[in-house]
Amino acid sequence: MRINLGKLVAVLVLAGMLVAGVAAFAAEKTYTIYVVVHGGIADPFWKVCEKGAKDAGALYPDLKVIYTGPAAFNLEEFMADINAAIASKPDALVCTLTAPEAMDEVLRPAIAGGLPVVAINAPDLRPVDQRIPVLTYVGEDSYFIGVTAATETLKRFTPKRAIYLNHHPGARNIEERGAGYVDTMKAHGVTAEQVNITEDPIKGAEIVAAYVKAHPDTDAIFCGNTQRTETVIPRLEAEGLTVGKDIKIAQMDISPKILDYIKEGKVMFTMDQQQYLQGYLGVLFAYLHVKFGFTPPPAPVSTGPAVITAEDIPQLMELVEEQYR
Repeated sequence: MRINLGKLVAVLVLAGMLVAGVAAFAAEKTYTIYVVVHGGIADPFWKVCEKGAKDAGALYPDLKVIYTGPAAFNLEEFMADINAAIASKPDALVCTLTAPEAMDEVLRPAIAGGLPVVAINAPDLRPVDQRIPVLTYVGEDSYFIGVTAATETLKRFTPKRAIYLNHHPGARNIEERGAGYVDTMKAHGVTAEQVNITEDPIKGAEIVAAYVKAHPDTDAIFCGNTQRTETVIPRLEAEGLTVGKDIKIAQMDISPKILDYIKEGKVMFTMDQQQYLQGYLGVLFAYLHVKFGFTPPPAPVSTGPAVITAEDIPQLMELVEEQYR
């Protein structure tokens, strides 16, 4: 086997240049962006958001993304995570504005000190002049989500009594969803209210069963979390109710089980806020700002809702399993 010396030298020179280039690139600044969400981060919903954030981070060798939040929804732990992230002096922070009033005293000084902040998923819903001055917001319009849930339900039937299941009491965006739903139902003459089902899915299912027993005219539910619906439906069926007939459910977000429920007729529809995009675009906007000085698009950068019915399921199943939707 002959070896062309000229070609060998050329290859070695090129390899040396590549190694030198990599070494020089490695010596450049690494940008660290924290993503802090109210979670819980083990929830399937938030795993999709995490994938989006980390996929964006993987695009750039000089970007490090740290994704964190409480294991289960807990405002006190969430605030501790926000404080810890700021204390680590990252180049940027991407976070949910779950409790804007409580976050004021933490985020405003950090922003004034030069920390770029991008909000995702949960916006600051106060009047514009009172809002935390983040670069932009990526996510849902929470009140409109509730309006859409009610409107889509009313297209299908007129309930006697409708309830919104609040799984994160104290989270402003979750409460705003309920307000949009309840206000729209009441405007159409339907008795409606929010029901606090706590952060515990099992306890929440018991609360719903007890409510329906006390208010047997309840025939419409809007649930804002997939795990809660996956415990509520079996619990209502244990009471002898036919879900999809006696009680009809509007849903928020997607999971394989929720898509099965839609196919079975137990859930009328769900709404996708595309949380992958929230994580992905949140990190992308923050990175492009700190590295190149780009100004993100003005808030809100809306990621939903997209109404999902049985006709949409075949094209969604693989994406849901791969944690893109």
